[in-house]
Amino acid sequence: MFDRRTAFLCLCILMLGVQQLKAEEKLGIFYPSVKPSKEVQKTFAEDAALKDIKVLAFASFEDFQTAVTSEDITYALVPSAYFQYFSEFEAIYQLTQDGQASFRNIVVSLDPSWNEEKFSQGIVGAINTVGRDKTKTMVEEICAGKKVKRVKQVSKIADLYPLLALGNAQYAIFSPHDLELVKSEFASKPIQAFRTSEVQLPLIGIRKTKKGHSADFFLKLNPTTLRLLGVNGVKANPNQEK
Repeated sequence: MFDRRTAFLCLCILMLGVQQLKAEEKLGIFYPSVKPSKEVQKTFAEDAALKDIKVLAFASFEDFQTAVTSEDITYALVPSAYFQYFSEFEAIYQLTQDGQASFRNIVVSLDPSWNEEKFSQGIVGAINTVGRDKTKTMVEEICAGKKVKRVKQVSKIADLYPLLALGNAQYAIFSPHDLELVKSEFASKPIQAFRTSEVQLPLIGIRKTKKGHSADFFLKLNPTTLRLLGVNGVKANPNQEK
């Protein structure tokens, strides 16, 4: 039978092992934002809710996907569309803005003649969030099935306006949050052509091989942290698989 000293030492070793295991869990963030990925990574890493999680933020879809396959990323904070095209993660939490779980993107142009009716004839600038081979399908889907001639893909939101200004695209797709942040950079006033169908705000997923791990710490994320991504709340994903 162990004496109290031995039992205490064993308990300390066990607790240290659990903490080390928890510290090895990683959160991968890929959600294009006006804020640099380094700032997103630093802010999320400093949030007390994630004190036992290693945070990695990625500037491009390709970098994120490489990490998904080469690193043991346990959790992913990504655009909701990601879960439609990739199956490594199961969505467990929904990010929200003022209690709302969805929004409508704004399709803008710089020339009023490029309106909603001519959308199928134009080139559309969009952020690559689901891979270059899938983005056109995604754009047509969120635009209520409207076909598009071609999609010009960029990695940074700041690169969308130059596509319009240089005539390399007739339309560009922005979230309301991002458009508000960058419209001051427009030399010409952006003209709203139309709004897209409803799009879910970002989701947090857990790798399916790690399903069952407790992840309720995401519910404690500071709203100030979340505002970097244009949201301010977290709730359980009502569509989570049972």
